[in-house]
Amino acid sequence: MGVTIDQIKDLRDKTSAGMGLCKEALEKSKGDMDKAIEYVNKRSDVISRLYNQTGAKIGHCKLAYEEAGQDFEKAVEIIKERGWEEDVSDSAAKVKREGILGFYVHGVDQKTAAVVELFCDTDFVAKNEKFQNLAKELAMQVAAMNPKYASKESVPEEVIKEEKKVISKSDDIEGKPDDVVEKIVDGKMNKFYQENCLLEQNYFRDDSVKVSSLVDDARVKLGEKIEVGRIYRIGLGE
Repeated sequence: MGVTIDQIKDLRDKTSAGMGLCKEALEKSKGDMDKAIEYVNKRSDVISRLYNQTGAKIGHCKLAYEEAGQDFEKAVEIIKERGWEEDVSDSAAKVKREGILGFYVHGVDQKTAAVVELFCDTDFVAKNEKFQNLAKELAMQVAAMNPKYASKESVPEEVIKEEKKVISKSDDIEGKPDDVVEKIVDGKMNKFYQENCLLEQNYFRDDSVKVSSLVDDARVKLGEKIEVGRIYRIGLGE
């Protein structure tokens, strides 16, 4: 019996690990959640994951994890109960943004090129080989799959409205009850995001992995907030 997306999401909620690692852990543990959690904790930095999820100081994360008996979920509860939690987005905004541009020029003919902005918190991580490799992989993804936007959040509202308008006029919508129409629209919009948003796409090297999982895994391993900024793709004569 294969691993379901619900199991993967459940494990991610319990550990804050990347989707790719959660999938691997569940497959290795044959769906046993406790063993999967142990697998994740052995292969990624728990303290960094606590920091990424709560924004609490590293010292507080370590203390909470120890007092929770090395239980990730209980550690999150302790951090929240003691008021150690901080808004991760706010704390990241206070730090000067660092990062690099990931470049890729495709093939011998060099007629397609892509650039991706990849942000982190510190220059130390920006110089890390894993971070730099991620930036290049994302640029290769852009060159290969031609996404128009970095994420769902970066899709302009007018584009979303227009897409929903087109969907509402499709033949499979006409005459359907409102609740069915809503599900159809949601399904088609999800497909739109998967085709047009970099982070929602399947990874070109392994279509069982989403690009967002690559970023999540790097965030866990490097212990910093990592974000994709602007993306560009150009083809000769296009």
